[in-house]
Amino acid sequence: MPYLPRYQIIEDGSYFHVTWQCHNRDWLLRWDWAKRIYYELLLRYKDKYGVVFYSYNFMDNHPHLIGCLRTRVEFSAFFRVVNCQFAKRINKELSRRGQVVMDRFKSPRIESDEHMLRAKVYVDLNQVRVGKVKHPRQNRWSSYMYYAYGKADPLVMPSPSYLALGTTDKERQRVYRGMVEALIMHPEDLNISHTYFIGNPDWVVAKYRELKVVLREKRLARQTALVLPS
Repeated sequence: MPYLPRYQIIEDGSYFHVTWQCHNRDWLLRWDWAKRIYYELLLRYKDKYGVVFYSYNFMDNHPHLIGCLRTRVEFSAFFRVVNCQFAKRINKELSRRGQVVMDRFKSPRIESDEHMLRAKVYVDLNQVRVGKVKHPRQNRWSSYMYYAYGKADPLVMPSPSYLALGTTDKERQRVYRGMVEALIMHPEDLNISHTYFIGNPDWVVAKYRELKVVLREKRLARQTALVLPS
C-alpha cells in the first residue's frame, strides 16, 4: 500500500489487521526466541495502550495481528514502543546494528467483528499456505490452538463473533475447527494485507470513495499553496 497517514484509515475504536515486514525482508522472526520476545512485548504493553488482540500469527519475517484499538494516538504509540523495544532486543541478541522493522506498519481497518472472525480464520492458515506446517495446530505461534482447542493464551481475548459460535466452549471450538478445515479444503484469496479496508464490499467501496475525496482535497490544497504569493 502507498503511504497514507494512519488517521485517514482507522478511527478510535476500530478493528484492525496489523502486519509489518522485517527490514530488507530479513528473516529476523524465524527463531522461537525472537517470536517469544515479540509476544512478550505485545503482552506487556497492550493494556497500557488500550489495544486488544483477538488473533495473531507470527511468520518468520512478519507478524499478523488482529484486534481492536482504543484510540488512534495510543495505537500508534503502542507499536512505536513495542517495535522499538523489539529492534533493540534483536540487535543485542544478534550483535548487529541497524533497522529491524520496516518504517511503517500496515493497519487495514476491519468493518465489523463478523468480518474480523473471517480474517482470523484466514490468518490461521498463513503458515500452511507457505508450506511451513501441514496444519495450523502444528504452529506454536498463532492463536489457533486457543480458538480450536481452548489452550490458554494470555495475549488473546475471545471476540464476540467467536463467542456467538456456540453456547459452550467445546461447541465453539468444534465450529471454529470446522471453519478452518473448510478453508483448507476450499482455499480462497482474501486480500487482508494489501488493502486499506476489510469488510462488506459496499462498505469497502464507500470507504475508498471517502478516501479518494480526502486525497483530492489535500492535493488541491497543496496546489493552491504553491501558487499563492508569499
